[in-house]
Amino acid sequence: MDVRDHGILLRSRAMGMLDAGLTQKKVAQDLNVSISSVKRWSSLYKKGSSLVTKPRSGRPPILKRADKIVISKSLGKCRQSTRKLAQRLKNRGNPVSHMCVYRHLTESVGVRSFKRQEIPRLSQKNIQDRLNFARKHQYWTVNDWKKVLWSDESPFKLFATPNNQNNRVWAKNKQDVPSVFSVKFPAKIHVWGMMSHQALSELHIIPQGQSINSAYYINQILAKTCMGAVHRCRNNGSVLERPMLENMSEFIFMQDDAPAHTANATQKWCQDHLNAFWRKIEWPGNSPDLNPIENLWGIVKEKVNEEGQITRCEQLIETVKSAWRDISPSILENLVASMPERIRIVLERNGSYINR
Repeated sequence: MDVRDHGILLRSRAMGMLDAGLTQKKVAQDLNVSISSVKRWSSLYKKGSSLVTKPRSGRPPILKRADKIVISKSLGKCRQSTRKLAQRLKNRGNPVSHMCVYRHLTESVGVRSFKRQEIPRLSQKNIQDRLNFARKHQYWTVNDWKKVLWSDESPFKLFATPNNQNNRVWAKNKQDVPSVFSVKFPAKIHVWGMMSHQALSELHIIPQGQSINSAYYINQILAKTCMGAVHRCRNNGSVLERPMLENMSEFIFMQDDAPAHTANATQKWCQDHLNAFWRKIEWPGNSPDLNPIENLWGIVKEKVNEEGQITRCEQLIETVKSAWRDISPSILENLVASMPERIRIVLERNGSYINR
């Protein structure tokens, strides 16, 4: 508690107790004040300074104690913008600006606002499947996870707008801030890729208008792009040239529960052509947070956004390929090394999402 919050009688009594030989800690306990207050009073007393609080300079606090309680009760709740909180305080008789509320939250309370993340809804079956997967692999080490080849598809949009929270422009006037153009239904490209702890497959660009059925997935993606990466012979090179694993006889192929992946024809092809793979009953549905390649797609999209708005599909394809090619081995290593922690959190949260 600050020195200004105590009366002169209390402070004088504290000095008398110190003169009587009591310790600062004992005085603080007996008077129910903080020891830092006692130390400050003692310092002033020894210097011969007055214990009377000097008049404060500057503007007095706008937020009253009751206002701060109202604000504190909003923490962790949804739809609590600073403007809504300021309006609530105004309705209680204390008209303050939303910036006053913002400064209190960020500087005094030490919190900041976050956008709620949209995640797929988990069914009871999803939760149970996630728990089963986590329990089965809870004792896997990082070296065990390094045997997995992680695969996935991802869309990339033309005219993509950067994250609004990061796309800030400092200017004196709003008119000086350039606009960002958007279109209602931007064209997309879909790509397929595969990663390990040390290498990447080539990206497979799915033609526009092509549906990813089991036949296309088997003949164009698995048989060509996937197997091309599996059969690499070079011992070094870039992430697109080196072997996916040191010992390819140990690899386990991972794919999610998309219909083309779980089709009987796909499962049969994987059984006949791959060393090992997780069957459709093994990988839990609706579990992008368990697949480190999802984080890799996020990194690639950030790199693509740094190039500004892209308006042509050919340019977008080349930019995505360039960003994929520039991924460093350390990023791949770190993503795979995060798997034991991901499994631990799933178990800790009884099957719920890691980043809920």
